[in-house]
Amino acid sequence: MPYKPKWILSSKVRGLFVFEDQKVRISGDAKDKVMEYLDKAVEKGVKELIDKLPKKSKGPEKGELKRITLQLEDLAGVP
Repeated sequence: MPYKPKWILSSKVRGLFVFEDQKVRISGDAKDKVMEYLDKAVEKGVKELIDKLPKKSKGPEKGELKRITLQLEDLAGVP
């Protein structure tokens, strides 16, 4: 059964990656594994961004997000 990505569009993943003058082609039978790998990498990045959001520090809602919108200052130090 083909892998169903949660974070990326399979139509946007190219069959050929070019990185620093190095070309790597993805075979048809490896495409699902590559999609799974990229999807998990994006999910990890999203979790890291959410962890950068400010959280409430007091009361019964301690640890919950103060806001759900990422702002530029939240991304300070992100490469």
